[in-house]
Amino acid sequence: MPRCIQIYFPKHVIKHSLSIKFFFLVSCSSLFLSLVWIQLYCDTESSRVTASLVEEALENVSKDLRYSDVYRKTSKLPKFIKYILLWTRQDFAPFYFLGQGQRAFLKNNCSVINCYITTDRKFFGGDLTKFDGIAFNGRNMKSSDLPRIRTGKQKYVFFNMESAENFPVCSEKFDGFFNWTATYRLDSDIPFPYIQIRNINGEIVGPKKEMVWADDFSEIDEDLSLKIANKTKAAAWFVSNCKSKSGRKKFVDDLQRALNRFKYSIDIYGSCGKLKCPRDKNNDCHSLLEKDYYFYLSLENTFAEDYVTEKLLTALQHDVVPIVYGGANYSRFLPPGSYIDGRRYKPAQLAEIMNKLMKNHKLYAEYFRWKKHYTYHDPSEVDNVCALCKALNNKKMASPNTYYQFRKWWHPEFKRLC
Repeated sequence: MPRCIQIYFPKHVIKHSLSIKFFFLVSCSSLFLSLVWIQLYCDTESSRVTASLVEEALENVSKDLRYSDVYRKTSKLPKFIKYILLWTRQDFAPFYFLGQGQRAFLKNNCSVINCYITTDRKFFGGDLTKFDGIAFNGRNMKSSDLPRIRTGKQKYVFFNMESAENFPVCSEKFDGFFNWTATYRLDSDIPFPYIQIRNINGEIVGPKKEMVWADDFSEIDEDLSLKIANKTKAAAWFVSNCKSKSGRKKFVDDLQRALNRFKYSIDIYGSCGKLKCPRDKNNDCHSLLEKDYYFYLSLENTFAEDYVTEKLLTALQHDVVPIVYGGANYSRFLPPGSYIDGRRYKPAQLAEIMNKLMKNHKLYAEYFRWKKHYTYHDPSEVDNVCALCKALNNKKMASPNTYYQFRKWWHPEFKRLC
């Protein structure tokens, strides 16, 4: 049996050797951990910017061949894409309709789809000058939180779907700040109306500041005539906010007192009345409106130029004559002879008109002659969204433009409110 050979090293040699190994092990471990930390840090920073972008590109490839490029890095993104930064939060209209990335433009089948929406101010590594447009919502923008650097080619866009009376712009910093406007105002660079008018060919024809209406309205068809002949109730009002600067609650109270003479009542649905119309039962409520009521009160919460909200659609899409109450020029939004302007009459006069129309079927039917010529739609989620991308690609809109007296444009009497 062979013997084991034992080799002895001096203790100082062994100790020295172990020190070297320990030092080498610690050095390697430190280097490895440093590399891991650096990689994780880089991955975190880059993945935050590119992960959703890659995911979207892959998703778009499966939907549309036009999205054949998979974007791996922001530095490699196609130059033909228009990048839009939403500077303010997305929790107010119309920003939540714009979504993220290119999804909204693709989903809505827009004619121009090369636009990319983001809320990430560090999308380009913090370089805000690389965005084609920066959007600000007037409901929550702050004069203390604005970009510090901009280029002449960028478009700073003011958005607001709420009345200028409720949301005036007070800070002088915004005079000379915006290049474009995208609001309910019809003179906005990118009009974002609450309602859209199409002709019988499906073409968008309004609303417009200088609206030209057809003048050869034909008689209504027999089916519609029979439907409106069976109505039994005077008027309905769907409302959630009782207090308003327009004083619409007082208008309704005064009109109700005038209608008492004819033994008619205004049925109020919502928090301001005794009747309820839950949001999840809107279709039922609208069917009831269409079947039973002669008039619908389309009353705005404030008086402001062109401020005509979706309340008007409730009447127009459900065969009810709207009684409007607002600060707009309604001839821009409604055909002549299709509505009653509540602000033009005293309560007693308005009650007389309503009674006369309810007693005379032929006269009441005249208010629906427009229906063979026009249709009304809500453009909020599709056409308004598409309009933004179309504008950024419109070469005619590329020329310099600045609202040097923006506060006055938005509200001529802003000083009264600020």
